[in-house]
Amino acid sequence: MKKFRVNNIEMPSLLPYLELTDTKFRLNFSLISQDSSILEKSPFPFLVISESDPFSRLIKAQLVTDAGSEIKRVFLLLQKDEYHLTRDELRPFSNQDIDQYWQKAFLFYSRKNQDGSAIILADQIGEDGGLISLQSLFFCKSKLIFFHPPCPVCGLPLQQCYDDDILTGLGFQRYSTSLKRYLFCPSCFGSTGKSDFYVFSLESSDHSALKNRWNLIKDFGCVTEVKNRLNRFPCINCSSRQECYGSDCLAASRIVPLSFYPFYMLIFEAVSVNAFDFLSLISGASFDDLESRLSEKQELGRINCLKALKQNSLATTPFFFDKNKKYFLEVLYLKLSFLGELVQTIFSRIDDPGFGLSIDRIWINLTDQSGLLPFFWNFKLKFIDIGGNAVKPPFLPKLFPYSSPHFLGIIWFYTLLVNKKQDVSEVYVTLGEKIEKIVSNDDDNPESFLKNGSDGVFSPENIFWIPDGKTVCQDWMRLWEKSIGLGWSLLKIGLRTGVMENSKWSKDKFQQELENLRKEVKDKLFSHELNFVQTEPAPRNKAIYDILAKIMEKWSIGLDAQKDELEKTAGVSTASSEQFDNTNVVSQDENGIEETVILLPDDFRKEKSPSIQAEENDIPATVVITPSEKSTLSSIKKNSGQPEENDFISETVILYPENSSDKR
Repeated sequence: MKKFRVNNIEMPSLLPYLELTDTKFRLNFSLISQDSSILEKSPFPFLVISESDPFSRLIKAQLVTDAGSEIKRVFLLLQKDEYHLTRDELRPFSNQDIDQYWQKAFLFYSRKNQDGSAIILADQIGEDGGLISLQSLFFCKSKLIFFHPPCPVCGLPLQQCYDDDILTGLGFQRYSTSLKRYLFCPSCFGSTGKSDFYVFSLESSDHSALKNRWNLIKDFGCVTEVKNRLNRFPCINCSSRQECYGSDCLAASRIVPLSFYPFYMLIFEAVSVNAFDFLSLISGASFDDLESRLSEKQELGRINCLKALKQNSLATTPFFFDKNKKYFLEVLYLKLSFLGELVQTIFSRIDDPGFGLSIDRIWINLTDQSGLLPFFWNFKLKFIDIGGNAVKPPFLPKLFPYSSPHFLGIIWFYTLLVNKKQDVSEVYVTLGEKIEKIVSNDDDNPESFLKNGSDGVFSPENIFWIPDGKTVCQDWMRLWEKSIGLGWSLLKIGLRTGVMENSKWSKDKFQQELENLRKEVKDKLFSHELNFVQTEPAPRNKAIYDILAKIMEKWSIGLDAQKDELEKTAGVSTASSEQFDNTNVVSQDENGIEETVILLPDDFRKEKSPSIQAEENDIPATVVITPSEKSTLSSIKKNSGQPEENDFISETVILYPENSSDKR
């Protein structure tokens, strides 16, 4: 990265990385379109992935070779020109605070023990080891080139004014105590004491002498060949110069600042998808459904991520059990895994005052899909932000740690309960009502929170993107209630001052409980047990159901009577330790018709059929006596002198299974 020196001030520039140099690769910003007519109508032509952070925006880019081949997709975290904050005297912010946030974020992401996702440029690092801001950059949408904004008077690059004395002397706001920033020409001001001062946009309270970005772009027409001292302003020799700065004044629609002011920037390896979209996908949402919803919000960057993800996942299996009732367990397991990683990340950074808390800035990286697991089972969570909104205030420092468990509790219920039919506002309203009742009754135990489990908002079917028509096995309700209970344990920490110190709650204990629950869900998910759920029949089948129930009841009574009669007739008893005697159960009536004898399981505790050479522990539920064995047994009975007319010949012996486990 080349550094320009103006008035002995070093100004790091990103320009050399945006052009082909001796390194033979460059940084390529993604645009919302390749159509110049569309770009000219766009106020910001770069593909923004997210603008949720009030101090920065996330932009998509690529590292490419001199032949245009993509080396790596990256996300650029760039400082914003305008901060979307409301003025609050109780929590004032200033430019120096923002500078501090960037420095702390840089130190965090550049630590050796991080995962290496941050890409650090050597010339971004100052002599003190801190992060250096880069020179302002403007972009021509017509010619697709970047340039530094020149002073319209002398042609030297404009700079940001950090001198509070100069600013207050001109009636402007201080840099150190406000969020106002100003561009000016230090060369002109130093030599003549005069310079135009520019801001990104004018406010009603601004000084009348200030100019905005549109004034600056128009003033670029005053830069001549003589003034172009650094020979870096592209409009000088451009064939469209007259169109841009003549009567048509097209420069205002063709030129846009990538960053009007000098800016901080951090580079990260691109991740796959935002946490919002990931949670929707694992709940069963389709790509088309999410793209449609994002289109309404003009979230082009997130749509781009979804399209790339959809293209990469076409040939893969997203889940194990998405066509099975166990899909509930699978979704619950994946969401608990997401929450587990989130908990670990936040608890490991809870004391870092530069760490911001917002689900908008949580991103999911779906790892290499060459493995054998389904597509959504390989993921890693990452925060990408500078965390300015979570800086520890100078007063009441003990209040800060409570915000993290409370934030986790909010995300917890969002993760489990928000879907296409139920938005987060409905969940928050119900949570607020429950919390208000519990606090008013001075009862914060989980049972009080869950006692109204019939509330539709907390129904386990809400874990699905489309809950209508979904059912959840009753055997799994305990796992769902445990999941809700863990979320409640996070929320209740912030209900009273000092509750964290006075309760038995701890981060380690909570993480262990979460891990135990996650393991229990996983074991249930991959178990081979069959779960039978008796459900109420549909109305149209009720009549048939009642008839069958009565028939079964009659059969049950009849079978009990037959069982008693057969016990008396067969005369089989296992009370003693003698071996089972087939002669007591095998007989033939006068017509030679074979009959079935039903024996109680107690009758087979110690006896076994001589025709079946099995161990006592392997007594089958059905014992079959072949015709040859039947003849042999008949001969034995004849020789023993037993009468044949009272014998019962049985090919099948049915054992009642109620106590069959006693011998297994």
